[in-house]
Parts: sequence; C-alpha cells; structure tokens
Amino acid sequence: MKFVLSTIAWVESIAKKEIERQWWVIEEVVDRLITFSGWIELMPRVNLWSRVGNKLYLLLAEKEKVMDFDSLFDLISTINWKKYFKKDYPIIVNTSSTRSELFSARTIQSIWKKAIVKSLVWENKIAKEDENLEKMEILILIIDNKVRILLNTSGNALHMRWYRTQAWEAPIKESLAAALVLLSDWRFKESFYDPFCGSGTIAIEALMIAKNIAPWIKRAFAYEKLWLIDWETAEIERKMARTKTYDGEYRIYASDIDPEMVELAKENAARAWIAGQINFEVKDFKEYIWKEISWTLVSNPPYWERLKDENLKSMYNSIDKIFRTNSNLWWWVISSFMEFDNLIKADDYKKRKLYNGWEKCYFWKRK
Repeated sequence: MKFVLSTIAWVESIAKKEIERQWWVIEEVVDRLITFSGWIELMPRVNLWSRVGNKLYLLLAEKEKVMDFDSLFDLISTINWKKYFKKDYPIIVNTSSTRSELFSARTIQSIWKKAIVKSLVWENKIAKEDENLEKMEILILIIDNKVRILLNTSGNALHMRWYRTQAWEAPIKESLAAALVLLSDWRFKESFYDPFCGSGTIAIEALMIAKNIAPWIKRAFAYEKLWLIDWETAEIERKMARTKTYDGEYRIYASDIDPEMVELAKENAARAWIAGQINFEVKDFKEYIWKEISWTLVSNPPYWERLKDENLKSMYNSIDKIFRTNSNLWWWVISSFMEFDNLIKADDYKKRKLYNGWEKCYFWKRK
C-alpha cells in the first residue's frame, strides 16, 4: 500500500527518519509531503508514533498530466469507494492545487461529488449521508498537473496532542515543539532547559521523546471508522506501543515568569501521564544570567508578531548574554523576531527556517 504523510514545512527530513525507523520504503520527499509504501500495519503505527506529522493519508489513486476535468472524473471513478466507506458515512472533500491547469476548488469538489455518489450504491439505492456520523475526509491534491487522491486515516491533525486542552494566546504547535527537541540533538542523560515554558509544550514533548512515549497512544483515528484494517491488528499496534516506554529519570527544567502559565504547564504534564517528572518553577529568565548552566536549552520566547512585547530588544539582548556567559550550554531559540540578527554577532550563530502554522520563524543556534 502507498501512504502520504503531510508535515509542517522544513521538518521533512525528521519525518523521513521516523518512517525509516519502521523499516519501510521512502518513495518521494517533497515540500511538506513524504510518500512511502508498506504493509497495512503501517497505518496505525505511523499514526501512533509520528511526532512531526500532520495527517497520514492512504493513496487511493494518482496520475500525471491531468489537464482537464473529464480526466479527473475518470480517475476518481476508477476507485472502488465501497471498499473504504461504510454505508451513509458523510464524506467531505478538500482540494489543493499548485502550478496546475485545474485550480478551481469549487469545480473540483463538484466533479468529485458526482463521481463518488455514482459509485456508492447499496442494494440498488444511492447512499445518503448521515450527519450524525463522523465525517471522513478525502484530499484531492494537484501539484504540477499530477493528481493524488488521498484518504485521511488520521482524522484530526496529529499535531493536536491530547494533553493540551488550554494554552497561551500564542502557543507553539506540539509537532513543531517535538521537531525543535529532535533538531537540538539533546542527549537524554544531560540537563534540558526551557526558560520561557508557557504551557509547557516543549518540555513535555522533550520528556515524551526521552521516555519513548508514543504521542498518540490516547486517541482514536479515522481509520478505525473505515473498512481499512481489522480491530485486532490496530489493537496489537497500540499494545506494543505501550510496552516501549522507558522508565528512566531525566533532568528537565522549565520556567516562566507567569505563575498561571506554570500551573497550566503542570496540568498539561499530568494529562500527558508525566506529572511530577518535569521541574516547573516560576522564574524570570534573567536569573539565568547569574546562574551557570550547561548542556541543552530549547525555548520559544515572546516575539513581536505574537505578543507585542514593548521590551523585545532588551529581552533578546539578555538572551544573548545568557548564552555568552554559559559556554557549556548548547542552546536553541525559535522566534520570528527578525531583528535578533541585528542585535547579535551573526557569525556566532546558525539559523534554520521553520514555520509555526503559517508564521515564518528561525531556529537560532549558538555555534
């Protein structure tokens, strides 16, 4: 079977490694998409374990050089839709077209609806959508006139972890937080710091990675509602995931100047099954200037577009000072505050472009 995993931008290499660890064949890596092939067991496995993925799709059909709507209709009509959908389940279609002849989303959706309704006939009756049932998603993806028909096996996006029911007004995506930890090359036996922890997402993702906790062990997926895989196979994968958690203790320190955010971070950690395993405290990040710390720091400080802080330049100067006074600290900061480049010696830093949602950021590292 062929699958397509969508990701946030600029973390495709991490998603590729996640899949390769499961010993499956990568077929293509392009902007925000990883295409690979494998057995049906890969469907629950990737959904359970992908830390940086958005949605896992099953590739139902694909074709190059689709230039007109008749060709699109013919391609959609080749799919045996009754193989995948139970009777009367409501189906929604999303479309995305880039650099292609077919670009009208409304027309594409209309073509798709005609084709699928034509094929979904049960006992000589056309299926009627029951709005009380969960909606199943089809994505028609067209890039450079190549069409892919994709079935969403995840349901809700994978970056929406179960533990975060509340967050700060400008939260970092859970999948991006996990990517930051993985990009930092943190060695789990060493100390880990986040002095702008907010609702605790980076610290929680760090501990879940260190303890090898599957990020999606506590949720249902769309494939469980479809005729794609038997219940026993899916449950075996879930039970196996539970057995792979490590029991080690890790030194993770997370702080924030706002007491309410620290309490929220503790609540989120409790929902993630790791209550009491992260050292949360109320602290002004400037206290780190006078305290010698070492090993790894990954953080997401406030920046202009998000929180309108009046003292950003002063704050980022202090951040730079913290890292200059702690020579044994490997540190990384993500921000869209582009003036940071003007406040520091650029030659002392490396930066990597990333996106938090649609917001362009940079992940700065001190060399």
